[in-house]
This record gives sequence, structure tokens and C-alpha cells, in this order.
Amino acid sequence: MLRRAVRLLEAFDAEHRHLTLGQMASRADLPLSTASRLAGQLVELGLLVREGNGAFGVGLRLWELASLAEPTVSLRGAIAPLLDDLVSVTRQHVQLVVRDGEEALVLDRRDGREPLPIYYHLGGHIPLVPTAAGMVLLAAAGASLMESMLERGTYRWPLYECPRPSAADVRAQVAEVRRTDIAVVRRPTSPVVSVGVPVRDRDRRVVAAIGMLLPADGLPVTRVEPLLRASALAAARGLSAGERDRPPDWSGE
Repeated sequence: MLRRAVRLLEAFDAEHRHLTLGQMASRADLPLSTASRLAGQLVELGLLVREGNGAFGVGLRLWELASLAEPTVSLRGAIAPLLDDLVSVTRQHVQLVVRDGEEALVLDRRDGREPLPIYYHLGGHIPLVPTAAGMVLLAAAGASLMESMLERGTYRWPLYECPRPSAADVRAQVAEVRRTDIAVVRRPTSPVVSVGVPVRDRDRRVVAAIGMLLPADGLPVTRVEPLLRASALAAARGLSAGERDRPPDWSGE
């Protein structure tokens, strides 16, 4: 029964925030009677809400519980002020992501001033290979994950923009990220360049990545690279100390 309830909750996503009972049952592949019974129980628990038009939505209780998940509390606490400073100084879109299987989960984000085509949202997932923050996490995950994805061809790429890179290209990009400790992803027909750096804990393990999205014809990567690296180091110090670190002072930049 618990698995079915989870399937019902998983029927919601960024494009389907409000669903009728029939839509929920169909997307969860559950009988309508089962979906109705579970939806009623989830509403009583505050995990779903029933709206005036009869549709269902995700309840605040679910977000409240999810916000307590570790390591999200310590990560977001340590890095939130750094994201604030980054967007204040650069005016670009920034994000904090962690690996969730073969994707990256967006833990936090800040919107920049540039009108860029941004398709991710807080709490959503982004693919690893086409994004710089994702490439950072893929490089840290070890060869087994990458080789498994390459063998199965399960790495996503926006084919409407340009051809998907070959397995050899992905291996070369990952090797470069491991060598330089920074990822830069430029897609030939995309108006966006993404840059990502790793965030490490006290044991030097990569636990997250900070990413920034730039206009392809705008601010050069060389201008933001030292700021991203400084933020990653400050985040690592905050995590190692077990408390929020003081953001770097960029007033003289």
C-alpha cells in the first residue's frame, strides 16, 4: 500500500502540479478506486490538498517533511548565503545540486538578471551530462556510473539543439573535469554556457555542486571562475566546521 501511495505522489511533477483523480490514477497506473482511497488518506495527512475545483495538489506537509532531509539542511544552510552573494555580484543564475542516481536534484537556486531559457526548478531534476553542475557530480561518482550510463545510452541530451556527444566525448569531458576541478559546458546551438564547481565535505568527498548559467555571448567564464571556486571553498569550510561559513568578501572585485 505504501508503494502505491508513493506512486500516486510521483504522479505530480513540474508540468503537472494539479491533477484530477482520474489523471492521478492514470499517471500512477492504479485503479480509480484505489487512487480515490489513497488520495483521501493523503489529504487527511496533509500530503495532498483538495482544491475547490476537485483537483488535487501537493500539500505543504510533504514539503515540510522533505525540507528536513539530510544532507539538504546542512548544505542549504552553509551555501545559501554564498548563492546570494554570487547572484548579487554576477547577476547570473546560480544553483546548488546534489546527485540523485543518474540525475541531479536542485536543492537551491537564485535567479539572475539575464532572460535565459531556464528549464529547471527548485526540487526538480536535471540531467548530468548536458549541464556543468551535473558533469561535476558525474566526475565525482566514479567510472562505474558513467560507464553504465554510456553502455545503456541513458544519458539525456537536448537533441533539438545539437547532436548528442559520443561516449568518447563524455569520457574526455569527465577526465577534464577531474583534472581541472571545474566543468564548463558549451552546447553549439545553445544560448547558454554552464559552469560548475564541486563542493567537498571534511573528508574531501564531493557532496554537491554549485552551478552558474551564463549567456553564451555575455560574461566570460574567466570572470566568474574565481568567484565560483571561492564559493566552493567557503562552502567546504562551512560544512567542515558544522556551521554556516561567512561568505567571501568580493567588495573589491
